[in-house]
Amino acid sequence: MAITTMAGVIAGLQPVVPFTKSGAGTPVVARPFSLWYVGGSPGGAAVPSSGLAGAALSAPVTGQMPFLNPVSGNAYLARFSAIASQTGSNPSGSYILCDRLWQNSGISVTTTGAQTINSVAWPARDNDGSTNGEGVRIGLELSTATGAGASVVSISYTDQGGTAGATGACMPAYAASSAVNSFYTFALEAGDTGVRSIQSYTSTVSMSSGVVHLVAFRIIARLAMSFSNGEVYLDAVTGGMPRLYNDSVPFLLYMPGNTNGQNPVHGQILWTHG
Repeated sequence: MAITTMAGVIAGLQPVVPFTKSGAGTPVVARPFSLWYVGGSPGGAAVPSSGLAGAALSAPVTGQMPFLNPVSGNAYLARFSAIASQTGSNPSGSYILCDRLWQNSGISVTTTGAQTINSVAWPARDNDGSTNGEGVRIGLELSTATGAGASVVSISYTDQGGTAGATGACMPAYAASSAVNSFYTFALEAGDTGVRSIQSYTSTVSMSSGVVHLVAFRIIARLAMSFSNGEVYLDAVTGGMPRLYNDSVPFLLYMPGNTNGQNPVHGQILWTHG
């Protein structure tokens, strides 16, 4: 059943899910880094091999934060906490907990022009628990660093309402010689609140080398870090108790607030079941 009281939150608490992830590399301000392939606990994920149309993801997937389906189908985030350190002065950044819905492979980084994707359907885990794409975002994830070539990268997509032909560009703009684990998100057209499917991927300039993937994901929570050697957390009240749907594949992104190096992060997640 749905949880509507704090007593229900407490009654449904599941065992603690601890996590530790090593550094993702040298950050660039406002460019997320994916911790999907980064070692730690859980360990790093395997590089996708599903082809351009990709594959929908359902737990368990190697590399994800552990998540067990409640019998009722009603799971919520009750607590998300972390302690992290960062070199340099006045460090800042945030960790973003997401549900990974879909990923692909086979994109040519040297081809210019459009490459057909025609993504398979997402699993029914958008904001509404459907396949329509409400709240679903798309990222360009690098499992191998790219080479020279400052390409302009975009996707053609169908929005959450079923309207095809929308276009989204990388935000921030893709930069030549991007580091491994870089994760560029795509902007949406005005009025769009999600992506139902991807029709094509376009790169205007060869990236020379590297391996990139498209990822469909839904943001669950964002944890702002001050890196002041203390724990930062969201709970059922301050985090809004977002719902997760059966077979969720939780993973972390890191959003740097400056260019100081990002060191290991330690934390824990508590799910509660209704």
